[in-house]
Amino acid sequence: MKNWLLFLVLICAIFVSCSEKEANSEKRTFFNDFTEVGQVKLEIDSLSDYSFPEFQVIQEDGQEMLLVMNKVNFSFDFYDLASGEKLKRTAIQKDERFPIPSLYGFWYHNADSIFLFRQMLLNGISLINGNGEIVTQYNPQKIDRSSPQAMMKSMVNHYSRSTNPTLYENGKLYFSDMTLNGFLSSAEAMEEFRPAVEVDLISNEVNISDQIRIPDFYKGKTWQTYWGGFSRIKNDNLLIYSWAVMDSMLIYDQNMESFKSVYAKSEFAKPIKSSSDANSTVDEQLRERITNTAYSYIFYDKYREVYYRFVTIGRTIDESYLEDQFPHLKNDFSIVVLDRDFNVLTEKRFPGKIHYPYKSFVGEKGLYLSRTNPFYEGLNEDQVVYDVYEFI
Repeated sequence: MKNWLLFLVLICAIFVSCSEKEANSEKRTFFNDFTEVGQVKLEIDSLSDYSFPEFQVIQEDGQEMLLVMNKVNFSFDFYDLASGEKLKRTAIQKDERFPIPSLYGFWYHNADSIFLFRQMLLNGISLINGNGEIVTQYNPQKIDRSSPQAMMKSMVNHYSRSTNPTLYENGKLYFSDMTLNGFLSSAEAMEEFRPAVEVDLISNEVNISDQIRIPDFYKGKTWQTYWGGFSRIKNDNLLIYSWAVMDSMLIYDQNMESFKSVYAKSEFAKPIKSSSDANSTVDEQLRERITNTAYSYIFYDKYREVYYRFVTIGRTIDESYLEDQFPHLKNDFSIVVLDRDFNVLTEKRFPGKIHYPYKSFVGEKGLYLSRTNPFYEGLNEDQVVYDVYEFI
């Protein structure tokens, strides 16, 4: 009898366990809409820049913060995303042994390890601690100075931006290379270009991935530089690439091997009407950028398990656009939302001249859109205001 009871208990336990696994593996159900859930206002002092050039959402002691690189004050500012209060400011200490001529990009690894990156150079990567003291610098880049052409080829124009960050994992930094060598100017340049760069901080070596290359979509014609932009994020063991003029996104596994292509087209996207190439004038390239629809950046929302693919929607223009600085920020934009399996759920359009889409980020409450667009009539240079949207 006891054996029979033990058998029944075992069967029940297995049933409950399987039921829990099935429940946990169920996909979330969405209503496919954004709901505005509030605003956050960050106060700016005279030693700050309201444009927030570089930033990262971090967690310290269980508190969600926005860490802002303050180029004006040569410091890091920590803001509480719940209250908007500036919690602390950490000055980056000057050290003659480890010169930092200017601030460009960064990656926060933990409270005592922040990496600083120099523009267009992999040498001079600095590691600072929680007190802003420089612990060490890395100089892994071997530059060929035998000729100007050789020097250009040996350099890496890494793009360490908040919307396309350099990542750190297990002693290695993962950079995105961009357009220093004009990789869209010819078939040969496209074939040679490699966008994924790895710096091993232990061996002090630079490795360029041969697996990730220019998509075949670009081949067969030349393009202006802007259309070669891409956004790259990492989610678990997947690398996701979103290229400016490609409706599909490219997914790679942890070994940077091609995994799959997923269709994520915007309803506003049309074939690029390209009347210019890499050798066209600045005015021609700017006009082309404003009037065409293109993909800008992609974010992953780990709290809601969805991807946000940002789209800059083309518009008609008159000749006054030449008088504007950053005239593309007048354009409407949209967000294509995909679930964790890369199925398109919906697309939401937002009006131009209010938000600065490139200053967006994801937090616990949702998607934060900054009201720091220079064409926004309600712009307040003493405050950074975020509209917070939750996708439900």
